[in-house]
Amino acid sequence: MTFGSELKPNEFGAVNGYTEKQLEVYGSLAKVLAEKAAAEKEYGRKIMELAQGVQQQLASLHESSGGGGSGGIDSLALTDSEAEGSGPVDVAAAVHEWAARLEDEGRMHMQAGAKTASDVADELRAAFESLGEARRKTLDAYQRVLADRDGVYEQKDRARAAYEARSKALSASQQRQERATSEKDQDKFRQKAERDTAERNQAKNAYILQVAMANAAKNAVSRTLTPRAMDAMQAINDQRVAATRRLLLQMLAMQAAADTRRAAATQRVSAVVARVAPSADSDRFVRHRIGSGLSSWDEPPDFRVVVDYAGGEDDAAALDGESQAILRNVGLQAQRDAQRAEDAMRAAVQVAEQSRQRAAAGAKSSDRELERAADADRDAALAELQAIQHHALHAAVELHTGRALAQGSLHEFKPHTVALSRACDYCAESIGGLNRKAARCALCEYMCHAKCQIKVEPNCPGADADARGGFLSLFGSRRSKKRPSVHRRSASAASADSAADSVPPALPSAGASQASLRIMPPMSAIHPPLPEPVASDPTAVSVLYDFAGDGSAMLTVRAGDRVRVVEPDTDASGWTAIELLSNGLQGLVPTSYVDMSTYRPPPTTPKQITSPPRMLRLPEPEPELESESEPEPEHVVALYGFSARDPDELSFSAGDRIRVVSRDIGDGWLQGALGGNEGRLPLAYVRSE
Repeated sequence: MTFGSELKPNEFGAVNGYTEKQLEVYGSLAKVLAEKAAAEKEYGRKIMELAQGVQQQLASLHESSGGGGSGGIDSLALTDSEAEGSGPVDVAAAVHEWAARLEDEGRMHMQAGAKTASDVADELRAAFESLGEARRKTLDAYQRVLADRDGVYEQKDRARAAYEARSKALSASQQRQERATSEKDQDKFRQKAERDTAERNQAKNAYILQVAMANAAKNAVSRTLTPRAMDAMQAINDQRVAATRRLLLQMLAMQAAADTRRAAATQRVSAVVARVAPSADSDRFVRHRIGSGLSSWDEPPDFRVVVDYAGGEDDAAALDGESQAILRNVGLQAQRDAQRAEDAMRAAVQVAEQSRQRAAAGAKSSDRELERAADADRDAALAELQAIQHHALHAAVELHTGRALAQGSLHEFKPHTVALSRACDYCAESIGGLNRKAARCALCEYMCHAKCQIKVEPNCPGADADARGGFLSLFGSRRSKKRPSVHRRSASAASADSAADSVPPALPSAGASQASLRIMPPMSAIHPPLPEPVASDPTAVSVLYDFAGDGSAMLTVRAGDRVRVVEPDTDASGWTAIELLSNGLQGLVPTSYVDMSTYRPPPTTPKQITSPPRMLRLPEPEPELESESEPEPEHVVALYGFSARDPDELSFSAGDRIRVVSRDIGDGWLQGALGGNEGRLPLAYVRSE
């Protein structure tokens, strides 16, 4: 199929336009290929610079780590047999192999860019310039043919005009001859008509010949020359397609050859890198350190106690009464801290093992699991060091005291601030004024100066056994009938939370004398305004000041609240048992915080309390209400196992589900229940369910 045989003669313009546009568009490929060649050469140069930079850094590292010999970095280069071997490879040699292949790849890109520019882009540009020139010549030749044909057409038109002019002249001569009246005139016009007839015949013959020439030119152009010119344009277009195909195939062949070389190099580097073993790199470093004599170590001597020997001192520990108590406290605390450190170490080791198992099983986050295992190893190392230190401290105490520390129970001292001065249970000096900071045992309520707590004998009797159940557990033992519980929050800390405008009186302390238990109201609030009492209940009184309870025995009240006195302060303990009339909650408040002047005891025997009062609970956890809509109790899940070291602690294993009794016990502990046992457990060992 050709343009000349299939297309009409009047479509030469479309053929020419098509050929011109194709040459223009595909001719731009030469520019694209030239720019690609330049970019590829620049890319190859950058790749070579990067590879050379890696090799330089590797050379400096290799020399500094002892790998550099007489050959320097070249000693890392692998021969073909070494690269095709199967033994372990040093990572430095593998990286050097990769850098060498990277440099070769950059060099290949530079060579490919140069060949693309010279063999493809330049040749394609020259070919399209030649084809464009051929198209222009074909167009010029065809335009000359059309111009010659148009000249014949013009001659035909001029011959016709001459013929028509001679015909008109002949007609005029004949008319004059007919109108002539004399013989002379007739003879003259007859001769004129004869000449006009001869000229008309010549013009007619010339016109007939020009028409024949015009038809011949028309047929030649439309039937022969135009199809021939269109076929010439088609030939140019075919050459354009052939040149494009040939040069693109040439470029792709070069790329395929480069890809083959690159794939072979990549396969070689992959095989070498797959043989990299961490032990090979470490072994090389060890051999270098040992072989070069850089690995040397002198065990430092043990530290010795340096005392004033000239003054008669020796290196034995002082064992006076106070020093022995301090040493026993330090030793028992070290024993407890060592156990906690060992528990933390075992938990960290367990986490590390589990993380490594998950990583070995092909978990998606294997890198994160390995990182978690490394963090756990570091935590285990730190916990192990702490356990060693605590064990050493415990052993040193036993060594210097000459007896084992199997007896004794540490006090659970907590920071405490006293509001009223009172005597220290250890040194009997006053706790108050500038010495307001005190320490109180959370179990037996022993109170002393903060500086004295280390001197107190570790003989805590624990919580009062008489005050562990029933209603008296809320108000203390019978010996101190309304003594507030100290297992939650100190009374002084609770009173510090009061929001009253006036300063409320200080709270009573468990170890204070009977005289000191009487709490007097502040002078600025002796006669505060009170609401009218409720006449129907003579035991109802009004609260004078705000008081914040501890969530267990002590009740939170606000100034102006109406309460019923459940048990008055008959033993001068400083505390009164009350019941809030608004919600029925019962608990203890300081006697001086309520207006007892309006209190009237009931005329009959006081009603016996048959059930424990509803005590105010802290907001966390939610109180358990005996109703159909009772919320589910809060539970936690043990992350690690824990062994109780004290009677009030709870033992459990990893994975146990523990019911939360209370979170408000402070110091990173919570109260929980498991299997019928209840006790304290560390928050760090559990997570919320």
